[in-house]
Amino acid sequence: MPSQELPSHVTQAHSSESVAGEQNTLLRYSICADAFWLDRPFLERLDLIADAGFSHFEFWKFQAGKRPGADKDIDAIARLCARRSLSVVQFSAGWSLNSAERRAEFLAELDAAVIVAGRLGVKLMTVIAGRELEGVPRAEQIREVIASLAAAAPIAQAAGVTLMLEPTNVLVDHPGQLLSQSAEAAEIISAVNSAHVKMAFDVYHQQISEGNLTGNIKKYQHLIAHYQIADYPGRHEPGTGEINMPHVLRTIHDTGYRGMIGLELFPKADPMRALAAVLAADRAAAALAEPL
Repeated sequence: MPSQELPSHVTQAHSSESVAGEQNTLLRYSICADAFWLDRPFLERLDLIADAGFSHFEFWKFQAGKRPGADKDIDAIARLCARRSLSVVQFSAGWSLNSAERRAEFLAELDAAVIVAGRLGVKLMTVIAGRELEGVPRAEQIREVIASLAAAAPIAQAAGVTLMLEPTNVLVDHPGQLLSQSAEAAEIISAVNSAHVKMAFDVYHQQISEGNLTGNIKKYQHLIAHYQIADYPGRHEPGTGEINMPHVLRTIHDTGYRGMIGLELFPKADPMRALAAVLAADRAAAALAEPL
C-alpha cells in the first residue's frame, strides 16, 4: 500500500478533533503508547497522540518491577488525560497465572492494577497465562490458569473491570509462552464462566500462531472484548506485510463489535505515516460494502 498523508487538520499541533468522531471511520482506534514515538518520554507521547487527532490510547505494564525509574507516573497520566481529553482503553495487569505458587503474587498485582484502573477510568485489563513450566503437564498448567482467573473474577467484578486473557505467538516474539491459540483461550474463558473474564485477540499474534483470522474472529466473537492489530512480518502498520487488514477490519465490524481497535504496532518509519496507513485500511474496509 502506498504511503498516504494524514489530512492537514490532523497534523496540526494540539488538534482537539477526534479522528474516529470527526472522520466517520468504520471502527475506532486506540494507539499503544508503548509502541509509538519511542524516542520521546511517555507523557510526551500522550501529547503527540492528542496532537494527531486521536482520543484513546493504551499501554503495557504500569509497574516495571526490577527496572528502577521506569514505572509510569499514574497521577501525571491522569492529569494529562483530563487536560487533553484522552481516555485509557486498557493496560496489562498481570502475568504468570499457570501455577498455584504464583497465584498470590498475581492477585496482589491485580489489586494494584485495580487501583490504577480506577484512577484512570480503565475498564479493560490484559492478563497473560505465563511461560510454560518445564516438567509440569500442560493440562495441569491450564487448570491452574482457570483457577487463577476464577479467583480474580470477583475482584474484577467488584471493580467494574474486565480481565482479558491474551494468547501470544511463540514463534517470533514470546518463545516459551503457554498460551498461543485462540481455541485454548476460549476453553479457559468458558471454564471460568464470568462476564468479567474475556479474550484479547491480537491479529498480529494470531496470524503467526494459527492464521484463519476471519474464521476465529467470527467463531469467538462472543468472547472477545478487545482487538489489537499490526501487520506481519515486522509488526508494523497495515500494508507492510501479508495480512489483508481491510478484510480483517470489516470482519470485526460485521460481527457487531464497536469497541476500540488497539494499534499495538511499531511504525516502520514515521508514526504519522503509520497512522495514515491505519486510516487508509479503515477506508478500504468501509468500501467493502457486502457483509463478510
